[in-house]
Amino acid sequence: MKGFRLKIKRSAYIATAFIATLAIGVPSLLGGSASAVTGQLQSRSITMSDANGADAGVSYKVGFTSSAASGSYTVKGIVVDFCSGDPIIGNSTCALPSGFSLSGVTVDTTTAPDTGLGAGWSVTIANSNRTLELTNATGAALNTTSVIFTIAGVHNPTAVNTSFYARILTYNATAGATGYVAGSENTGSAYFDYGGVALSTDMVVNITAKVMETLNFCVYPGAGSCGTDPSFTIGHAVGSATVIDSTAVDTTTIKWTLSTNANTGAIIRLQGDTLKSGSNSIAAAGASPATITNGQAGGGFGLYISVAGTNITKTSPYTGGSGSQYGLDTANSTLTFGSQLAQLTAATNGSISTVTYGATAANTTPAGTYTATHQLIATGTF
Repeated sequence: MKGFRLKIKRSAYIATAFIATLAIGVPSLLGGSASAVTGQLQSRSITMSDANGADAGVSYKVGFTSSAASGSYTVKGIVVDFCSGDPIIGNSTCALPSGFSLSGVTVDTTTAPDTGLGAGWSVTIANSNRTLELTNATGAALNTTSVIFTIAGVHNPTAVNTSFYARILTYNATAGATGYVAGSENTGSAYFDYGGVALSTDMVVNITAKVMETLNFCVYPGAGSCGTDPSFTIGHAVGSATVIDSTAVDTTTIKWTLSTNANTGAIIRLQGDTLKSGSNSIAAAGASPATITNGQAGGGFGLYISVAGTNITKTSPYTGGSGSQYGLDTANSTLTFGSQLAQLTAATNGSISTVTYGATAANTTPAGTYTATHQLIATGTF
């Protein structure tokens, strides 16, 4: 009896992207009325949910705290202006990064981890969809508490491995944000805190791992282990010989271990005949579970699954019936592919089952050496 192992390659593709955002402190060229400006925003950053060039539906999480010099004030307007060239406040040139767009974005100021601003903020998109203007007539107290809000639905710049920038300004009047002009940032009203951020698109890291279909089937003696020859002589001792006769039903066991990643499990088939010696034979137990009694006419030989392993379903006539009943359906087990012995119903690691064989001879059974060759064959259903 032999176990067979089948391996066929299958590919599973797993893809993931690593996203990096770089926030930097940028010296600012202060425009407009310098007396209204208090200082640079602290701990400022814009985190991208996806840094791949040209990707749409990306979320940008904007975070900052007020400058140490600003103390506490009410912020009613915030501008985030995205530029291809630089993040320096006061520079009049702020070109739209190629492919970048804020068209159709939404802004969340309340859902965790968004914090610091509260609800009630209006969103305006300006300057060919590069500038975000947030306004709230009531405003929110801005102090050393972190401000975090999320811009959802951004279209990234087209190029990969390319830097682009954002300018962030806060106002204590809504007119400051709605009147924002790059290079003339104090047009509507003077801004308070300010700061620049650098971002970069990147290439996606595609990772591939391949897992093969696996089937590991091992047949071995009931008292042995995988790798041990499962062949056996069935019988009891009479003198120095091991024989079957009419005085007993002799039994012995073999086991199998089955592991497979087949989604729907495997079929275990039995291929083989009854015990024969030349033209003489021991009667097979048959196509239905049957009790073998010692000395019965024609003798008796069969097997059943006495212990079903994990996810193993027995197939008749090898179920054991109502007790220790045997089967051996030679009409099918002697065909090219044998007959089904059991079924594994799901992918399993190390499912162990036990098969019990039983044999007896009749008083009229001719003397001789009776042999049979059985194979247990596992076929994965992937």
